[in-house]
Amino acid sequence: MDDLAVSDISLNLDTISIPGGGRELENAIKVLTKVDMDLAYSSEKLLNLHFLLMHLLALYDELDPRAVGNGYFKEDFLEKALRYDLLIGILDSEVREVDIFLATLPAEIDDAHHEISSCRHFQEVYTVMDEKLHKCRESLKQSREQALEVKRHIANLQKDFAAVQSDKSEKDNGLDLSDKNQLFNSSFRAKTKELPRYVSRMLEKSLAREQALEKKLSESRQNEEDLKWKLHYTEQVALHMEEAAEVVWGRFLEAENAWEILMGISKELVGKSQVIQFNLNSSVQREAQFLSKIEDLAEQLKAKDIIVQKLESVNVDYVAKCSEVVNLSNKVKVLEEQLKETRFHLKEANASWEASQNQIDEMEHVVETLKEGIEAAESKADAAEGKVTHLTDSNLELTEELNFLKGSVNSKTEKVSVLEKQSRELELQLQHARASSEASQEQQNLLYSAIWDMETLIEDLKSKVSKAESKTDSVEEQCIELSEANFELKKEVSLLRAKIRDLEMSLDDANSSKVAISDEVNLRSKIMMDTVMQLAFERERIQKQLYFLTKDDKMLVGKLKNVREESLNSISHDKDFNEREPPL
Repeated sequence: MDDLAVSDISLNLDTISIPGGGRELENAIKVLTKVDMDLAYSSEKLLNLHFLLMHLLALYDELDPRAVGNGYFKEDFLEKALRYDLLIGILDSEVREVDIFLATLPAEIDDAHHEISSCRHFQEVYTVMDEKLHKCRESLKQSREQALEVKRHIANLQKDFAAVQSDKSEKDNGLDLSDKNQLFNSSFRAKTKELPRYVSRMLEKSLAREQALEKKLSESRQNEEDLKWKLHYTEQVALHMEEAAEVVWGRFLEAENAWEILMGISKELVGKSQVIQFNLNSSVQREAQFLSKIEDLAEQLKAKDIIVQKLESVNVDYVAKCSEVVNLSNKVKVLEEQLKETRFHLKEANASWEASQNQIDEMEHVVETLKEGIEAAESKADAAEGKVTHLTDSNLELTEELNFLKGSVNSKTEKVSVLEKQSRELELQLQHARASSEASQEQQNLLYSAIWDMETLIEDLKSKVSKAESKTDSVEEQCIELSEANFELKKEVSLLRAKIRDLEMSLDDANSSKVAISDEVNLRSKIMMDTVMQLAFERERIQKQLYFLTKDDKMLVGKLKNVREESLNSISHDKDFNEREPPL
């Protein structure tokens, strides 16, 4: 039984790493288990006593003095009073036993505390046993309070029952005295009224009285014989009643012995039921612990599922990143090709730039030559303008001379024609000079526009070269970043694969532990159901025994009723006989 209790404390010594002192811990657990079982026994017994007290309170309500009536002996009242008195005595003795038993429990609790204090180096076990001991003290305090409450109710019931008995006896005595006083007063009044007649007729009736006395004497002798016969009959009845009382007393003693035996058996069964209940509670606690462990494992599985989902999302991200890496690698290839093309174009641009530079140099040389030509043309134009001015001046002079010489037309016509020819030649030279100046101006404008176009082309080529260089730098930086990101992603993928392997192993372990726990829970639930069925069977057997005992008690009470009725009938018969006896 102690080993079973030790297993029910929910302290598994195999699972706790004990460097030394396992014997002390086992002793402490045994002492604590004994204290807990004693408290459970006392609480169960107090609960049964509470039920008996409730039955007594219900029985006390039926013991109302008004229900007895004017008769002194009433069957129901006597039966209930006898049962009430016996039950109060039984309840009082049981409460005293429980009180004595509870008085021994503090010493056991102190011993348990001493044993537990020697296991302070086991911190987890010590805290659990200390809490258990604290609960035991609280339950002991509650049990003492319940015992005191039951004692108080018993004292009140005894006082009330004594008061009921005294009220009934006073009531019966009062009824007898009032009847006697009424009879005495009525007889005294009748005698005072009939006294004169009785005195006047006394002499006349003396002879009749003598005859009546003789008759009464003979009747008294006959009555004496009848009384002797009745006395003999009553002695026989008393002997029969004594024999019946002895038989009833023997049966009562047998019933009491059977009741004590049944009480012992019921105590043993109650102890067994308490042990089973304690084991049941411990198994329920273990089941709750297993359920909590299962919930923890379920939470861990949920956490692991979340981690797996995260890993899947990370894997998806990794796949996306891998696709991005592939795309970026393709882009890098494209950019490399573009870089090659840009380098090729750059080379071509450099070549074209060099060619254009050569052309520019040539153009600059041409421009310089053109500038020199322009300067020469400008100088020629200036000279032509000077000539034009000179020719205009000379033309004016010639026109003046022409006007002057018009008068002498006839004489100087030849000079005029010559001069006109000279003027025409001069005008033609002037027109040629103007046309050459305009052509040189247009040529200069074309050179300026060509120089501007070459400068813009050179600037565009320089900007394209700078853009190509910046693009090549950015592409090289992106390639470096992508290579670093690819290396980090490979590391993360390897770590995630290792974590996935660990999670799969832990998931397999959790599934195996879950299956083992479910098997253990099913086994314990089966054991619990078997114990519950055994308890129900024992309860039915005890109820049947109690039913048969109550039936025997009722039979004994019926026999006592019959004996008392016979005694009452004999007493009433004696009273009637005494009343019929004539006064002497």
